[in-house]
Amino acid sequence: MTTGRYAPVACIGIVVAGACVAPAVQAQVAFQLDLPSQELSRSLRAVARQTGTNVIFEPTMVEGITAAGLRATLTADDAIRTLLEGTKLAYQRTSSDTIVIRKEVAAKDQQADVLETINVFATLDNQLSIGSKSGQSLRETPKSITIVTRERIEAQNLTSARDALIQTTGVAVVAYSTVQNFFFSRGFQVRTVQIDGGAPTLDGDFGVFGTPDTALYDHIEMLRGVDGMYSGAGEPGGVINYVRKRATATPEVQVNLSIGSWNQYRGVFDASGPLTDDGRLRGRFVGAYQDNDYFYDRGHSEKSIFFGTAEYDLTDSTLLIAGLSHEDRKEDAYFGRGLPRYSDGRDLGLSRSTSLAPDWSHWYFTTLDTFVRAEQKIGANHVIKLNLTRQQQDSEHRIMVNYGAVDPITQAGPQALGAGNDYQSVQTLADLSASGTFELFGGEHRYTIGADYSKVDGGGLKTYDLVGYAFGSGPAINVFDFDPAQYPEPQLQQTAYYPEYGQTQNVFYATVGVQLAEPLRLTLGGRYGEFRYLSIYRPLATNAVGTTTRYEDSKFIPSAALTWDFARNWSAYASYAETFRVQAQLLQGPLPGTPLDPITGSGVEFGVKGEILDSLNTSFAVYRVERKGQGVRDLAYPPPSTSIMNGSSCCYVARANILSEGFDAEVSGTVLPGWQMYAGYTFNSNSYEGGNPAGSLYLNMTPKHMVKLWTTWNLPGRYSRWTLNAGVLANSPSYISGTALASPGSTVRVPFRFEQDSYSVWNASVQYRVGEVWTVGLYADNLFDEKYYQLLGSSLQDNGYGAPRSVVFSVRAHW
Repeated sequence: MTTGRYAPVACIGIVVAGACVAPAVQAQVAFQLDLPSQELSRSLRAVARQTGTNVIFEPTMVEGITAAGLRATLTADDAIRTLLEGTKLAYQRTSSDTIVIRKEVAAKDQQADVLETINVFATLDNQLSIGSKSGQSLRETPKSITIVTRERIEAQNLTSARDALIQTTGVAVVAYSTVQNFFFSRGFQVRTVQIDGGAPTLDGDFGVFGTPDTALYDHIEMLRGVDGMYSGAGEPGGVINYVRKRATATPEVQVNLSIGSWNQYRGVFDASGPLTDDGRLRGRFVGAYQDNDYFYDRGHSEKSIFFGTAEYDLTDSTLLIAGLSHEDRKEDAYFGRGLPRYSDGRDLGLSRSTSLAPDWSHWYFTTLDTFVRAEQKIGANHVIKLNLTRQQQDSEHRIMVNYGAVDPITQAGPQALGAGNDYQSVQTLADLSASGTFELFGGEHRYTIGADYSKVDGGGLKTYDLVGYAFGSGPAINVFDFDPAQYPEPQLQQTAYYPEYGQTQNVFYATVGVQLAEPLRLTLGGRYGEFRYLSIYRPLATNAVGTTTRYEDSKFIPSAALTWDFARNWSAYASYAETFRVQAQLLQGPLPGTPLDPITGSGVEFGVKGEILDSLNTSFAVYRVERKGQGVRDLAYPPPSTSIMNGSSCCYVARANILSEGFDAEVSGTVLPGWQMYAGYTFNSNSYEGGNPAGSLYLNMTPKHMVKLWTTWNLPGRYSRWTLNAGVLANSPSYISGTALASPGSTVRVPFRFEQDSYSVWNASVQYRVGEVWTVGLYADNLFDEKYYQLLGSSLQDNGYGAPRSVVFSVRAHW
């Protein structure tokens, strides 16, 4: 993102932990400052922390400069102006909460045709909404975290959360379809999602499927590893946090229009600014529309998105935020569950354009989010936050998928299987926390205490059979010459419904960070949660027996971390955390069965974070994650029917234990003036024992080695209007193994193991800034048209190609 005429910076945005000073008045509020004479960089950081302002500067620019002592009551602007007196440096407030330090520009240079850019990558001092409730920085948080910034989203044209997370260190993406995208970290599915750091949501259960578009969000945070403290019951792979856009104190309008491969058309309008003369009330509106085909036959998508938010400074220390978002999405000729393989495991060698979905297969849904936030600052060191969200999703889903391996001799085998469902799911989320700092025994200590509540209600879900497409007796599919006209749209026959279908969590949590010595801090925490699960399944068939699964449990989860600032700009940490996941939907014998105990998980992580040459931000971590007690089919009992959503869940035994170990490394920032880089590497080794875990089929699909690289070069001098970008996603060989039914309708399961060779996907783009307002860009993904499987399943189904080469041309404007 370009912001005026100033030098390229190694973005060091410092934000005070727990600050909630409203953006519109932040520049006008006076703060009591007491700073000694010291390095200018230290004084700038101190002002940033104490005023809640992002102060951005190039470290080499202030190197060797000593600032005079500052003891006065000043606004952030006045404080920065005072510190810069006599330094030949100037400052520019580029937004409501950001100040950029730059060299003073001579009058003749102000006319130069030079446009330079801010670093697009996250830095160690960015304030986080994930991993704590007190707004700690990356350096202060003893976890592995990656931030995908707004600037990077725009630089790489990342229009969906899937696009953004594919670019994130250590994350593997498994896509059953264009809607069902599942993210894996450290070998485990990431099932916990937060919005603005609030109470944890669920994705993929109870009729809830998140499909976030990046038009709504300022940035995305990804925490890898165990975070049971603030994310609740879930997997030990990590947590995703989507941070919504907020209203700005100054008027801004942004427009982005693009056209691309496969008839893609997209437009985004984003307007923000004050709504009253005094700036106490601010608003923001975002509208987005996208219409596109897919790289496979017949697939088509259309979505429209609206987002509105308002902020009001009730007082100088009280901030209120409210808003809503609405998404209407239609997926026609919806292609789910991918392609089969030969029965001996060989690849069919099909074209990437192959789709086995007829035109009538579809998934239509709307999602409405409403939210309210309040932040109350108490004195200079304490803040109370309230975060409320309600999400409602309405869905109509009709799908035909293939099921069955292809016989190498007869070329037959796959059959059509149809199903459908209608639902309206509602998530209610609430989080209340208090955090701050206090002094005791000569040290500054931190605390956080709070409670959250989350309820997912999918009651009323209806399931359907599609007449003529029953399991084991559907029409045959010729995967080599698929003709959708041979599969007419069938009648619906309702098979069952769920009067109750959902879960509730009530949680209390607390942490305290004790400063043992000036460079050493010990953080201890605990989370006590009460969990309730209820599923009532009612089949409509004559003499069919319904099921009621009810489960209640409570659990205390501890966490601990030790951080050590062992050098200037460098810190080391060790952390331990636990989590658990309820699997009450799986029953253990004897019949009719009782719920299995929760899966437990724990993780240990050792890491180092720091800055190289004051411009490259780095993090390194080694980890070990254990997960115990997942349900495995109990062979002493007959398997349930495999028809979709039939309510059967008996019988299982809690036996599967999984171990994941590895190493993460990440470097981002400014290599040389104008040249910025993001690089992430992950080594992961995982294994399990005790049988094939239910629902963890893709655990071993995580590549052992993953490299993610993106670099951007803003050309110097007269060519500074040009920015060149390139990157690569490289994966080592991976495999998938397990068991599958020998054929449709069979009860015999046979083992399988398939491999995906190593592959690299190269992406590149170029942008040209026409003037102060307009920028045009050309983006190419999979530049060398690498053919690979991004999804491996079994011989029966769930094998999906990655997208071929695509090109997008965009025009952006920013007033």
